[in-house]
Amino acid sequence: VGDHIHLLCSANDNAAFSPEKAVFKLAENQKYTLKILNLKSTLQNGFDIDFTIYSPGDYKIGDLILTDGNSEISLSGAAIKVESVIKPAPDAKPPEAFGPILPIGISIPAFYYLILIGVFLMFAVYAAYRANRAIFYRKLRENLKKHNSPLEADTQFYRSIRLAEKAGYPIDQIENAFRLYNLRAYQLPMFELTNDRITKYFRRNFPEYKDTRQNLNKVLGEFEELRKKPELLPAEKSEFVKKLHRYVSKHKGQDL
Repeated sequence: VGDHIHLLCSANDNAAFSPEKAVFKLAENQKYTLKILNLKSTLQNGFDIDFTIYSPGDYKIGDLILTDGNSEISLSGAAIKVESVIKPAPDAKPPEAFGPILPIGISIPAFYYLILIGVFLMFAVYAAYRANRAIFYRKLRENLKKHNSPLEADTQFYRSIRLAEKAGYPIDQIENAFRLYNLRAYQLPMFELTNDRITKYFRRNFPEYKDTRQNLNKVLGEFEELRKKPELLPAEKSEFVKKLHRYVSKHKGQDL
């Protein structure tokens, strides 16, 4: 393979043939197998063809055709056997094409994987928290419907206070009436949330009622202070109930 091969052609049957343009006319699969290195005319009106073969195998000179682009000359001669100087191993497999170059494996420190897992868990926990929070507040809003009544919120409050007056103004009964009024008037979950969370819920859902929210938070705090006292005098209870009446009268026009 790759050695110089000289082929002497005895005559030229085509006087118009241009040796300097001569190439082998080859099939597409043999295009790069045979190559003319040099071709010159001889004194006997023939050609001296210096060529080489790059692939081992058996080649018939009689199958070769010279062409200059316009004219063709068919060659004649014996067969040529071309062998490679590299002897294959007994159990050698045929050469295989190279595998894909990309993607190239890049070593990534395990620390990066831990960070990635941590970030994923953080987002998963946050998503679960938001989902549970949304479900919780949806249930709160649904529970508000349980307290619907044909009576107006303030009318129901006044009726409950009159009943509490006959019983000596029990603090639990008064507080229940007050919470129920705000639940119905402002759609607030007054029985499921702590006082602080009620205030936050009020601010988030009805930011326009700032004065009402502040007064509500103040009254709820006063209920807590009254509960800490071992005993309440009737005058204290009566005065506190008047304050609740003023709260309802003041904010009645702001009912939702």
